[in-house]
Amino acid sequence: MIRKIKWLLTISTVVLFAFISANSGIAFASNNRELLFEQPSTQFSLDLAKLSLALSSAAYGDTSATIEKLLTSYGFTNDSIYDKDSYQKSSARDTDLAGYSFAHKTIQCGDRDFTLIAVVVRGTSGESEWISNFNINNSGSSPDVHEGFQKAEKALLSDLNAYVQALHCSPSSTKFLITGHSRGAAVANLLAAELSEGETLAPRTNIYGYTFATPNVAKIDPERYDLNIFNAVNPADIVTEIPLETWGYGKYGVTYSLPEKGQIDAADLASNQKVLIQFASMAPTVEDFNKIKPSFLSERAALIPTGDSSTHAPEVYMHQLDQINPEQLSKKIFDLQLELLPDTNYA
Repeated sequence: MIRKIKWLLTISTVVLFAFISANSGIAFASNNRELLFEQPSTQFSLDLAKLSLALSSAAYGDTSATIEKLLTSYGFTNDSIYDKDSYQKSSARDTDLAGYSFAHKTIQCGDRDFTLIAVVVRGTSGESEWISNFNINNSGSSPDVHEGFQKAEKALLSDLNAYVQALHCSPSSTKFLITGHSRGAAVANLLAAELSEGETLAPRTNIYGYTFATPNVAKIDPERYDLNIFNAVNPADIVTEIPLETWGYGKYGVTYSLPEKGQIDAADLASNQKVLIQFASMAPTVEDFNKIKPSFLSERAALIPTGDSSTHAPEVYMHQLDQINPEQLSKKIFDLQLELLPDTNYA
């Protein structure tokens, strides 16, 4: 009961803050990025989504040079030792790792200073990470969480703990922006969920999770609701459907369609659905999938389209964010947040 009331109060705060922001004349322009973090993490921000997607897109590449340059241009102090090490290690064979970048800056929210830490996780790069994408439960000891994504997240978290400790951050004065695209989105989703649950590095209201083209990552407790994690998915993007929902997998947080199904070419939706039906018939369970995984991995190019024009590309997601009506999107996401909350009818 107390937990339900606390979340209702959080939602009420979000509504109040949204009203104040809408009527204050404040523009969350690129030169006022710090203002984005004055709002609670449970309030969706289109500007913050765009900023996060720009970072996620820049994370791609064989080295961390591009993302380091972008973070620096945004005023962050970037510690490249973690970036370069993770980019190299994740390329090694037989590993379940991901490339990622950490950066920090001091921001002012109201009359307080905070340390803002950006965690940007690279999407799939190279054969080793592709193999890890299909490691749903190779060991047999990870029935509830995608094993490849979880191992990558745990390795990242170990480095992140060391990074935060070296900064001597107080949890109450620390904010996190956690983001990624595709494989990076999966790892970011798990990380944001774990940090939000434990609240050891920062309170949940200071943990901002924005992910794009997010795969399913775990079997989610129906009683859990992470209102500070926002997952953008294209309904015609098959990557966002794997591991299959019929196997019990989902995403932490609030998942919204970008664009809505009604705005997508019917042929694209039909093609995606056809592949999903074929996939489900070939592998009704995770155990069945493990048996056919080698052939599926070799045929992935035919199943999962690539390129700047595909439904999976960061550029396509950014185009949709640029075209969407901000008020309509914010309302839709707020409604989705309400749907996640448990029954609050106490009559």
